[in-house]
This record gives sequence, structure tokens and C-alpha cells, in this order.
Amino acid sequence: MAQSIADRRDVDFVLYEQLEAENLVKLDRYKELNKKMFDMVVTEARNFAIKEILPLNEEGDKIGLTFENNQVIVPECFHRPFKLFREGEWIAMNEDPEVGGQGFPHLITQACMEYIMGADFSFSAFGMVCHGAAKMIELFGTEKQKALFLKKVYSGEWGGSMVLTEPEAGSDVGALTTSAVKNSDGTYSISGNKIFITCGEHNMQDNIIHPVLARIEGAPAGTKGISIFIVPKIWVNADGSLGEPNDIV
Repeated sequence: MAQSIADRRDVDFVLYEQLEAENLVKLDRYKELNKKMFDMVVTEARNFAIKEILPLNEEGDKIGLTFENNQVIVPECFHRPFKLFREGEWIAMNEDPEVGGQGFPHLITQACMEYIMGADFSFSAFGMVCHGAAKMIELFGTEKQKALFLKKVYSGEWGGSMVLTEPEAGSDVGALTTSAVKNSDGTYSISGNKIFITCGEHNMQDNIIHPVLARIEGAPAGTKGISIFIVPKIWVNADGSLGEPNDIV
């Protein structure tokens, strides 16, 4: 079973002989790290992938997803490994500790994710969409949005997604027709149909933060007229607690 994922010798060759990853510790950002720490975290990722994630492939395929009471139910076998995945802080391991990361170089993170994704790509998607949504908020969100969402999504307590594809707009993203109309309180009412949304609905996390691509009134045609809106599955109160379900159908 161990040989079903990347060979450790191949990973080490790329890291140290081809890309000379140990030189990263010469940078101020990584001066507190060393090669021993790099080796340790890659080893742990490999062990975790083999022990906890790789067995999910067969069982997950046999059980599959179900849809009950307007909720997608993920096989029970996924829940414990994902809890361990969150507790191990794998989702944001290359991000700054101030926002919930571990501060490892992106190169080392990719070596770890080679094992996680190679063991079960469908499992790894839950973490990838968390990281993508949180990174977008970190780079482009307001301070209020960062305070409400950033650490909880980077940690995996809340999920993420990317709500882009529509029945007539996939690879041609500029053709999307979902609209956003501004309300008097500064929020937007969004209308449209989206399909094929990775981790767009499930019971793995208490909330899902959806970055939704839509077009505001008067926006130009094509990709230049597209905006992204933060749409939580469950409304988030000002104190960070969860409120009522959003009207996402």
C-alpha cells in the first residue's frame, strides 16, 4: 500500500538534489527552520497519508455521497481523518502563523501535499478549497472580513469553495450571467445558477464560505466585469458566532 503513493527517495531527490530546499533556511523568513524540520514534516505527511487517507479510496467509492434533507452527506469514514488533518494544521502550513499557518516554505508544503493528494484526491479537495478561499480573503478582503473568516477557514473549522461554473459558462468564465444587486445596507442580493462546485455542499464542517463570481449592475461584459462576493452557507454574526442559514438553494 505504501508504494501506491510517491516514493520518498523521489521526493527527497526533487527537494534537495534538484531544488536545494535546504538553502531556504538562509532567508530571514525561514531562519528558525532547518533541514531536519523539513524532513520531519514530510515524513509525518507520508505516514498520515498512508495510515489515515489511503484507505479512504476504496471505502469512499463503495459508500459514495448521499443527499438527505437538502444536505450532502459525506461517508462517515472521511470525518475522523479530516478532523486529524485539521488538528495537524496541514491546510495552511505555508502561511504566516499570525493568520493560522505554520510558516513552512511553499516548496515543503507541496512535498507534503504530494502525499495527501496522492493518497486520496477527493479527500484533499476539502483542504484545498479552504486554503484557496482563505487566501483570497487574506489578499483582497477587508479587515472586517479577515477578522470574521480568515482563521476559521485556514484552520478548516469552516469550509471553502469557489463558485464559478454555470450551465453556459465554465472555461469561458466571462460568459457568466449571475447578477449581484446592491441593497440599501451595503450587502448584495445575488441571483443565478451555479453547477459543478467542488465541496459546495457537505456535512464535514459547520459552515462553508463561498466565494461567488457574479456581475454587478452596469459592469462591462467579459471577465473585466466580474466581481467576487463572500457568501456564507450560514450567516456569521458580528461576534463570529453562527446565525441563521443563508438562502442558498
